[in-house]
Amino acid sequence: MTDTVVYEQEGGIATVAMNRPDRRNSFTIEMADGLLAGLERAENDPDVRAVIVASTGKDFCVGRDNADTDPPPYPPGDHLQGRTKLLHFARLVTFLYEMNTPTIAEVRGGCAGAGLSFALNCDLRYASDTTVMSTAFVKVAFGGDLAAPWHLTKLVGPMRAKELMLLSPKIRGQQLREWGLVTEVVPDAELAARVREVAAQVASYSTYGVAAARRNLQAAMSLSLGDYLPLEAEQYALCASSPDVEEARLAFVEKRAPNYARA
Repeated sequence: MTDTVVYEQEGGIATVAMNRPDRRNSFTIEMADGLLAGLERAENDPDVRAVIVASTGKDFCVGRDNADTDPPPYPPGDHLQGRTKLLHFARLVTFLYEMNTPTIAEVRGGCAGAGLSFALNCDLRYASDTTVMSTAFVKVAFGGDLAAPWHLTKLVGPMRAKELMLLSPKIRGQQLREWGLVTEVVPDAELAARVREVAAQVASYSTYGVAAARRNLQAAMSLSLGDYLPLEAEQYALCASSPDVEEARLAFVEKRAPNYARA
């Protein structure tokens, strides 16, 4: 972990927060490595049942820090350095997307470029009324990174994804929800409490069931129905053989809240 990332845990909820408010939480390799370390820590902690991905300051993340010179700018024509660097960042979003622990992005202020990509890899996104989302890639001579085009095509459809990528409009307010970019938009003063409320709700569920639901949803985006159903059956069997199914039944009969084990 580095000073550019803050890790906190309260109960079954971990918060991994970007911490470069003076640079609007712009992305660097150091920050990416710190975020990956924080997410790995949460994923490997048996007490953590939900992860909030947040930031300090007024902005979520406005993309790559263009003033960052470590490593230095790529020499013209040398695509290998760029590919190597992006694949380094890709380790972070791959881990984030494939985690068993559910993730919730707490987004406020500027959310652009790599910051938008990072948020899109979370399971749920809650935005404040100060949030402004933009791809911004073409404005700095790039075509996208960290799976933003992949997610946008699936979230908003090919036509709107092209509009977002090629024209880079600034999306804010209820339009964020209308376009399917976020789950909910709330007043900025209420955002942290709302996200924690949602995290607590998700954390109260069976980790077996939540992990299986996430795997099913991810598989559904790329598989045919015939290929999907065996995977769903496998996840069903894993859940059925877990102690949480019997605990859910007993809790229903005894009219109490279930006390689920950690998967």
